[in-house]
Amino acid sequence: MGTGYEVEVDTKGRFVVRNSSTGARHGRFGMRRQATSLIGALPDAEAPVKKPARARGKGGKLKADDPSTPEVNEAWEGGKAPKKKAPKKKAPAKKKAAKKKAKK
Repeated sequence: MGTGYEVEVDTKGRFVVRNSSTGARHGRFGMRRQATSLIGALPDAEAPVKKPARARGKGGKLKADDPSTPEVNEAWEGGKAPKKKAPKKKAPAKKKAAKKKAKK
């Protein structure tokens, strides 16, 4: 347990435990021994999730998908296109309040 974390020294000489992938701070201590004992108690850090990116050719132009290879999508890095998001539903229009007629 505790892989993916590192101990750093801040500007005031205190030991700081940081997540290697996200940079999030998990504690500040006066002694290195305390910081390393915290790392043993923390769960393993997960690798950051990469956003899908379009593949580019030598000139920087976007690559197209080759239809002759259905199992690989050359237009995206990693060979797999991201899933399409469902369209957002519109909220129903609000009804206007009816005006009351004045009595005479």
